Amino acid sequence: MEEYLANVKTLRSYMNDLEEEATKQSAEEQRQRTAIDAHDADLTQVRAQTKQASEEAEQLSKTRAQVCIEMSEKQGRIAALEIECATLKQTLELLHQEIVSTSSKLTEKRLFYTKTIERLTVKLQEQQEWLGAFKLKVITAEPSVEASQSKQNLLQGQSHGINSCGSLDKGNDMGSKQGELRIQLESTKLKIEEIKATQSALLLEINKSKQTIEQEKNSISGFPAPLQQMDMKSLEAEHKALEADKAGEVEYFQSLEERINEMKGVSDAVKCLCGLEYKVELGGKAMDLS
Repeated sequence: MEEYLANVKTLRSYMNDLEEEATKQSAEEQRQRTAIDAHDADLTQVRAQTKQASEEAEQLSKTRAQVCIEMSEKQGRIAALEIECATLKQTLELLHQEIVSTSSKLTEKRLFYTKTIERLTVKLQEQQEWLGAFKLKVITAEPSVEASQSKQNLLQGQSHGINSCGSLDKGNDMGSKQGELRIQLESTKLKIEEIKATQSALLLEINKSKQTIEQEKNSISGFPAPLQQMDMKSLEAEHKALEADKAGEVEYFQSLEERINEMKGVSDAVKCLCGLEYKVELGGKAMDLS
């Protein structure tokens, strides 16, 4: 009987120990389950952060590609603008040279025409003065010839034949002189006409020169208004500004690439509540757990 009681007591003690062990094991399992849940939550958070970082890296890559495309387009535009600026610069230089050459030629022609007109004007005045004096001489010479012929006919009646012959000779002399004067008069008129024709040719040449200048001005006016107001220094300043914009875009692209590389090198050590420690690295897709 005593042995039975001792066995029962031992059994009860053993059962109590088992219950305590079961309680401890249940508590340990609960603690481990809580730790596992916390670990899973941490892993979920890390995965979300990794996914977000990957999305940001992908977005930055897309932005980088877009920036590269925009840079290529702007570089093409800059190259086209450089070519256009060089072409316009050469065109403006040629136009300036043409204007300077035309102006110098026009100045020379204007000086030549001015001197020629002055010389022809002086000659024309001389011819007109000579013509006026010649006409006055002819007008004053004809009455005196007629008066001398009448006087000789009245005073010498008997020697009419001889005097008539003498008067005829004198009349012939006056006729020859008048013929010479008429020839000189016609020559003077021809010279006057020649001078007028030369003046007309000079005026026509001056008008042609003016038309050439107007054509040059019209060719310059065909350019855009801002370009007409620009000189060579302004074009060079605009070219330098374009180069500065290009350098700024390159600098922005380099800073963006450095930022992407920095994000790719992000790593962080995470310690779970269960005691495990792992390191997360953002290198694209890999995640290192230890």
